[in-house]
Amino acid sequence: MMINLGKKWFGKGNDSDEDNRNVVDLKLDGMLVGDLVDYDLKTWEVTSRCVYDYDGFPTQEWQLTAGDDVRFLERAEDDGRTEWTLTSGIDIGDIQEDVTGAIGADEDPSDVIHFGARAYEAVESDSGLQFDVQPSGTTDEDAGKEFVIWSYEAEDGRVLFLVQWGERRFTAYEGESVKEYSFTDILPGGER
Repeated sequence: MMINLGKKWFGKGNDSDEDNRNVVDLKLDGMLVGDLVDYDLKTWEVTSRCVYDYDGFPTQEWQLTAGDDVRFLERAEDDGRTEWTLTSGIDIGDIQEDVTGAIGADEDPSDVIHFGARAYEAVESDSGLQFDVQPSGTTDEDAGKEFVIWSYEAEDGRVLFLVQWGERRFTAYEGESVKEYSFTDILPGGER
């Protein structure tokens, strides 16, 4: 005789696929604000989501928070492959070159920049619009924020991004490519 321990321990329940859908079908690219995911021996909460539109080519980004640690998980499609990048915000002043001065003089930043002990070579630059994703999963098409981004890569595969928002606001992010299977135990916490 087979006993359903879930029913035994937690009371009567319905085992239909419909009832289990929210936990079973959770995937990294479907996370909502409030959801939890395990990565690198920590549990991270999705604290915001956005979409970047590069002239019709969208990418998705989730802000993940674990205590004081904040990371940004980005999903992009490239030639039919899904690529994941995990970055942290860095102080743009910690980049050895004066990248904001170059951009302010209507120039591109240097082809090679240095952060920490690494040299990063320019890969590409692009522009687009950022849209915040509402808890319902929708975006306000009229609320896009314009940005310009410069992408760099180090010899060991680490990445660095410089982003210009408007005339004088700059942000920078450093990180690495990651595999989807590195993120486990996705649990619902957001509105479903």
